[in-house]
Amino acid sequence: MNTYSFGYPWYFTHGHLVLAACFLLTTILVRLKWVRFVAAALTLWALSAFGICQLVLRWNRPVDLPTQNFLKGGVGRVIDLGAGSGRATIAVGLARPQVKLVALDDFSAQYIRDNGPATTIANARAAGIADRVEVLTADMRKIPAPDASFDGVVSTYAIDHLGRDGIEQTLGEVKRILRPGGEFLMLVIRGDAWLGWCFGPLMMHGLRGPEFWQGELRGHGLDIVEQGTAPGTLWYMCRSGQPVAAGMMEVDRPKEVSRR
Repeated sequence: MNTYSFGYPWYFTHGHLVLAACFLLTTILVRLKWVRFVAAALTLWALSAFGICQLVLRWNRPVDLPTQNFLKGGVGRVIDLGAGSGRATIAVGLARPQVKLVALDDFSAQYIRDNGPATTIANARAAGIADRVEVLTADMRKIPAPDASFDGVVSTYAIDHLGRDGIEQTLGEVKRILRPGGEFLMLVIRGDAWLGWCFGPLMMHGLRGPEFWQGELRGHGLDIVEQGTAPGTLWYMCRSGQPVAAGMMEVDRPKEVSRR
């Protein structure tokens, strides 16, 4: 079995288990029945949330590609924007064993342990794809790559951390570096029941909805050909097309897929 180290802090991946232990200890030590009842209920919640994080959201594993239609031809050059420790880079590399990959990140995220190119390459090596991966330290809002130099772009849970200006800059760069007909697969955080159960309001603040993302993608000449949801995720697969003129009517609606 591959051993990955994506560097997420313990409170993010195992914090619910610590809470469960505390609540369980309360049921043992406190004699008041109502306190013991509440603590027991909270113990069950924390254990279920831990199970969801490990088995459904799977943050300690490579990303699950939501569609098999991304770069279906199986060849080409793909860049992962905001690659971090390599979860999406690995996913694409394993699904498309002939593609060449560039993992781009500025490695500024303080919450990822040992965040840097060495960690990304170590995870790529664990997946057996290191010989096809190049790590590029750069800002996704200003990608140091020539125009039309990639067949595919992927970005998972990265672009949605930017402000409005940063999102527009990045999508403009995606359009610029994609070859005509090139594909863009974007995953962003979705405030659904899975995240709501595990984290309540902690991960729900400031999330943008489908209308925002659809408008931004189309406005930058990225034609949505497939879209859907997965636990905690809203995703779009696009192809590089022509910029949409103001007031233009939508003719073809993208295929919608819901993956659970």
